[in-house]
Amino acid sequence: MTIQSQKLWAMEPGRLSGLFRDMKAKGMPDAAALAAMAAAGNGREEQLYERVGPLAVVGMAGALAKEGYWWWGVASMRQIGAALLQAAKDPGVKGILLDVDSPGGTVDGTEELAGIARAVAAVKPLYAYAGDLMCSAAYWIGSQAREIGAQASAMIGSIGVICTHVDWSGYDEQMGVDVSYLTAGHFKAMGNAHEPLSDEARAYVQQQLDSVYDLFLEAVAAGRGVSREQALAMADGKVFLGRQALELGLVDRLESRADFINRIVQEVHMDLQKLKAEHPGVAAALRAEVETELSAGQAAAVKTAADSERDRCLGVVTALVGEEMGAKVAALVSTGVTAGQAKAMSQFLAPPAGGQTPPQGTAVSGQTASQAMLDAIAGVTQAPMNPAADATAAAPDFDALVAAEQAKGLSKGKAMAKVVKEHPEAHAAWLVKCNSKEGK
Repeated sequence: MTIQSQKLWAMEPGRLSGLFRDMKAKGMPDAAALAAMAAAGNGREEQLYERVGPLAVVGMAGALAKEGYWWWGVASMRQIGAALLQAAKDPGVKGILLDVDSPGGTVDGTEELAGIARAVAAVKPLYAYAGDLMCSAAYWIGSQAREIGAQASAMIGSIGVICTHVDWSGYDEQMGVDVSYLTAGHFKAMGNAHEPLSDEARAYVQQQLDSVYDLFLEAVAAGRGVSREQALAMADGKVFLGRQALELGLVDRLESRADFINRIVQEVHMDLQKLKAEHPGVAAALRAEVETELSAGQAAAVKTAADSERDRCLGVVTALVGEEMGAKVAALVSTGVTAGQAKAMSQFLAPPAGGQTPPQGTAVSGQTASQAMLDAIAGVTQAPMNPAADATAAAPDFDALVAAEQAKGLSKGKAMAKVVKEHPEAHAAWLVKCNSKEGK
C-alpha cells in the first residue's frame, strides 16, 4: 500500500494538504533516484538515537507513515519504534526522550508505535518534548510518555481522524473511461474513487473514522492518566498553543528544549546506588512496594490455578459418584479438610439409608463409592488449595511470555504492552530482576 492510497490520517489538516501538494509537485521517484536511494541506504549505518549523558534522544520529525517515504520526506514509524526499543535495551541509557516536531501521519502504524512507546515507558522513564508541533498521530504516540514538555509557541493537539475521498468519475467521463467494479460483498468497493460518495458509503466510512477515534481517545486517556471524558474534552480536533495546552492538561510544563533535557538528565542520572546512598529510606520503601506488589500478584496467580484444579477434580468426583455425594465432597473440600480427616469422617460420607440405587456408572457397593470419593479427595487435597501452601511459586517468565505473543504475530512493542497488562506479576518480577542486576 502506497502513501497515496492511504485513506485514514491522524494529521493536522493544513499540513496534510501541504503534504499532498508537495507530493504532487515532486512526483514519483525515477529509476535514477531509486538507484541513488538504494546505494545511499546500503552504505549507511544510521545511528537510531543520540546520547546526552544517560539520556537517549529519539527524533520524531515531519509527517509519519508506517514504513516511511524518504522521497517525500515522510518519517518511518517502524524506524522510530526500533530506536525506542534499542534505547530501552541499552544498559547505559537511564531515560529516553522522544523529541517531537511532527503534524502526525497515517493511522496505519500509529497504534503500533504508541504500543511500543507504552511498553518502553514501563521499562525506562520516557519523556516527550514538543518543539514546534505535536499534533494528531504525533500526540497519540507522545501521550504515552510520563511527562510532556513544550515551548510556549508550540502547537499541540489536533486530536482526531481525517479521511480523504477523491471522486474521479467526472474526469473519467471526460476521458471516455468507464470503470466497473465486480465484487462479492456489498461493501467491498464502497467509497471507491470512481463514483460519487453515496450516503451509505459516507456512513460506512464515518463508522471507520469513529472506531479509530475511540482508539485515539483510549490511548490518550491511558497515557495521560485521565478519564475518557477528560480526554474527550481535549479531543475536538483543535490545535492549541503551549500555554493553552498546559491549561488543558495536554502537556505538563513549558520550558526550552535545553532546560527540559538538562532537568531530565539530572533526574535519570540518579541511579540505584546513588538513590540508596542519598535516600536510603526512599530506596527501601520503593523495594518494599515492588516486593508487595509482586507477592500479591503471585498469590493471585496461585489462587487462580488452585481454584481451577479444585473445580476440575470435584467435577471428576461428581461424575463418578453422583450429584448428591459430589456436593458432600465439595462441602468438605471447601473447609480445607485433608484426605486423612475425610477418611476419619467416613460415616458422614456413607450413602443414604434406604437402599437407594447408586448413580449410573458408579459401584453398587456404598463402601466402594465412598472409597472412590476418598481417593479423589486425596488427589484434590494434594493441590495447593491455599495460596499460602505454595507461597514460593514462581511468577511466569516475562521474556518467555513476550516471545509467545510475538510468535502469534504481534510486534515486540505490542507483545510487551499486552504482557504488561495481562501478567503484572511477571512484569513486576522482571523489573525486580533488572533492578537487582543494576544494583550489583
